[in-house]
Amino acid sequence: MLMKSRWLRLFAVLLALAVFAVACGNDDDEDAGVTAGTAAPAPAAEESGDEGPAEEAPAEEGPAEEAPAEEGPAEEEPEEEIQVTIEGSEEEASQGIVPTGNTGHTSGAILLTECNDGRSSGGTLTMGMFGEITGWDPTNIQGGASLGGTQMTAIYDSLFYLDLTSGKIVPGLAESITTEDSQLFTLKLREGINFTDGTPLDADAFIWNVEHHQRGVVGSQSASQARLIANIEKIDDLTLELTATSVNATFPQIFTNRMAWMMSPTAYQDGQDPETGLNTGINVNPVGVGAGPFIFESWVQDDEAVLVRNPDYFREGCPYLDKVIFKPIVEAPARYNAFQAGDLDIAFDRDPIHMNDARDRGVNTVTRTDNHGGYWMLNNQKEPFNVRACRVAAAHAIDYDTANDIAWDGLRSIPRQLMREGSPWHDPEAVLPGYDPDAAAAALVECEAELGGPLEFETFCTTDPVNQLLTETFIAMWAEVGISATANCTEVGEMVSAVFSGEAIANPWAAPAADPDYMYDLYFGDSPEDGVCGPNVSSRNWAKACSPEYDASLAEGRQGLTFEERYAGYSRFQRKFAEQVPIIILDKPETGYYYTDEVSGIFQSETGLLLLAFVAKG
Repeated sequence: MLMKSRWLRLFAVLLALAVFAVACGNDDDEDAGVTAGTAAPAPAAEESGDEGPAEEAPAEEGPAEEAPAEEGPAEEEPEEEIQVTIEGSEEEASQGIVPTGNTGHTSGAILLTECNDGRSSGGTLTMGMFGEITGWDPTNIQGGASLGGTQMTAIYDSLFYLDLTSGKIVPGLAESITTEDSQLFTLKLREGINFTDGTPLDADAFIWNVEHHQRGVVGSQSASQARLIANIEKIDDLTLELTATSVNATFPQIFTNRMAWMMSPTAYQDGQDPETGLNTGINVNPVGVGAGPFIFESWVQDDEAVLVRNPDYFREGCPYLDKVIFKPIVEAPARYNAFQAGDLDIAFDRDPIHMNDARDRGVNTVTRTDNHGGYWMLNNQKEPFNVRACRVAAAHAIDYDTANDIAWDGLRSIPRQLMREGSPWHDPEAVLPGYDPDAAAAALVECEAELGGPLEFETFCTTDPVNQLLTETFIAMWAEVGISATANCTEVGEMVSAVFSGEAIANPWAAPAADPDYMYDLYFGDSPEDGVCGPNVSSRNWAKACSPEYDASLAEGRQGLTFEERYAGYSRFQRKFAEQVPIIILDKPETGYYYTDEVSGIFQSETGLLLLAFVAKG
């Protein structure tokens, strides 16, 4: 308690004297606005399910403090439930899917029936989003719910959905995916599915989409997933055999997110540049390209995007809504205020103060909690954080509980582990650095000896007030042990560009993960030795955290055919991660949505994507 009081007095002085050295950009928008018909901006990161800038700021949440979700509307039982099986698997009784480890809250399982449950049809849903979508080309989107994944699913739908209640894969545009050996898979598409340009979603269209993602010139954010497919053989117009690059128990999951969004080859090719072979027009006007429940109507960047009902959507009676309006509101307080003022019907959030307040007021909420979570990214290839001892010193210097008190009124718990308690992937022996000034001081001596000078660095932060406060808190805590840090608080887009280019030294980020296979992309380094990245390092390994042990343990987890085999690999990974401290894990926030009483059918798929085909209002 004395320690906490000392920190709180320190921060009161800091705030009163305004000594926080930051260079803040425009607080209102992520990027300069453009209207539909202009070129789309460079891709920005996603944050939920896919890596991206942390919103209000990171902190950790344990399952003991999770609140029960609101009960969703009753579901009509299908006469004949369509399921996905992996034949011969020991998990066949549960549709062959090894447990994801995600027991976060949802308001019900994904609907498998047609949209005929008697709920109201029509109306407009206005939805508040964390930030602006980076364009409507699915190759530019990393998949997160808060910055584009929900919009992608609205226009393109999904081959499969990952039901976060059960961990099962549920058919969408595809009918089934089966395997006997977890390397050769048979994927069958639904009959009679057309893109909104009238052309069929068939085997040829599927092959074109995969090859499109694999082309280097496209620069697809899903290229690493597409390259897991070593070979495709067309069996008939709706059936394909897919050969994975290796035995891969999680292979079907790539078709629930990012690789799930199929484009019309005809519509894409009609707008191709003859020199580059790319169609940049769909970034601002994706009419006719998808097969989802909604069709693009208009987009004024940083203001709103409008989608309207697809009358030819394959699920009879879906979607319920006539129109969806997406409103990008970067700052969480502004988003919550807009919801309370009645300007939004539903909004994404992960600020625990807002979520608790919404629940206290009796507002409908649906949330989830993942593994990995929010963190402070450290660039493992640039000084000073190419030195392990410097990373260890920075991690031990943070008083995580006090930071939680200052930023979130103590509403988040701070377990020091990569995989949260309650997850089947949790290894209690893989403990991350906690607050320990003596350990920080000892590591700092080693760090500075290797650097040949003091530990000094600049960290990015965003213009969000809570993120700035958290950054200020960390800088003061680092200063207490002799680490000198300054802050550059800027627009999200500028920070993201610095991360993508490898120039950022430190910055807030987030990468919630349900199944730990997601971390393959984040930490595969093709590494000959610790700290050295090979030529085939994952393009999504933004921290450039490279270790042969990471590579081997993640491959072991990916290729395991039983839970025990997969757990062994991911346990090895967690222990090496705790030893190397490639980043500073801060939180596993409860993320989700609050929505009005008029809204129903809030079903989340992979990374918390909302399936708007099933949402009704009224």
